[in-house]
Amino acid sequence: TLTGQENYYNVCELSVSATSDVLTGYVDKITDSVEGINARLVKRVTQSESTVLTKLQALVLLVTIVVLALTMICVATTMTAVVAERRKEIGLRKAIGASDSSIIKEFMGESMLLGFFGGILGSVLGFVFAQEVSINVFSSSISFRPLLLPVTVIISMLVTGLSSLMPIRSATDVDPALVLKGE
Repeated sequence: TLTGQENYYNVCELSVSATSDVLTGYVDKITDSVEGINARLVKRVTQSESTVLTKLQALVLLVTIVVLALTMICVATTMTAVVAERRKEIGLRKAIGASDSSIIKEFMGESMLLGFFGGILGSVLGFVFAQEVSINVFSSSISFRPLLLPVTVIISMLVTGLSSLMPIRSATDVDPALVLKGE
């Protein structure tokens, strides 16, 4: 307006949410297809966003590994307590002829069922948490990926099963005579 020229733009800024490679492709395409236009990336923003995302992914991976290890310890501790509480029941079942494999199957079934429900609950709560972080930090929402639900549930069940092996194995070491005697 001040120069008296109409339909003349000196600078035009556009915000596009994409990876660095895609943005570079857009810049090349715009520069090549429109004469007189020199498209440029605001590299500081793009590079810093990419760096933040990389560091955030590493942090989430580290937290996931720590939480997984703590979960395994908690599951093992809980199953040990369950086996200890049910020693009399285990001893009685063994005294009337229950096999070690039937006791293992019972406890493993219980732990797998808990792992199944824990995996579903963890998937739902994890998605809600990730959605909140994405909205608050990056001002964009994420989409739910249905294929992650069965993967998460299977991993949860595997972690639960592995963590329960030693406590369940100790259930088979129960001596019925000693338990029924009250020792």
